Amino acid sequence: MTERTPFRISHVANAPIGVVWNAWTNETELAKWWGPAGLHMAFCKANVEPGGKFHYQMTNEPGAEQQFEMWGAFDYLEVDKHQRIVFVNYFSDAEGGKTRHVMNPEWPLEVQSTLTFVEDGDQTLIHLEGGPINAQPNEEDLYYENLESMRIGFGGTFAQLDEYLASK
Repeated sequence: MTERTPFRISHVANAPIGVVWNAWTNETELAKWWGPAGLHMAFCKANVEPGGKFHYQMTNEPGAEQQFEMWGAFDYLEVDKHQRIVFVNYFSDAEGGKTRHVMNPEWPLEVQSTLTFVEDGDQTLIHLEGGPINAQPNEEDLYYENLESMRIGFGGTFAQLDEYLASK
């Protein structure tokens, strides 16, 4: 049996908390940086409030030899300004309905995550923690076996956030 340690990653953003908060909660800003490195935000709709949704489509760069697209969504459960965001994220279809991972149908259908933000002078500490919910044992095993690859993926996402914040 795979150890069930929650996924955790922390990052220091070199911007004040208000600027970082807006990057996570403003639809226009999310569209400029969210997602894995190498993918392009093709569609973004976000209503960051309890009961709201972030729905997006990622594609590889236009003109790539092999075209790829992926839809995803967050359902927001809690949003406490400048403090924390709790959401359930999942792969989706174009209408925002939950779907299985396009490349791995045994990936958990839903993952609940908590983002916390801590002001530290002109920097903001961001902590993300999460894990699968309503998952079958084999789906949980797959999730927990892939914690390191998720850390690498979020590392790329945080690098894109840093680039975006530096451009403001």
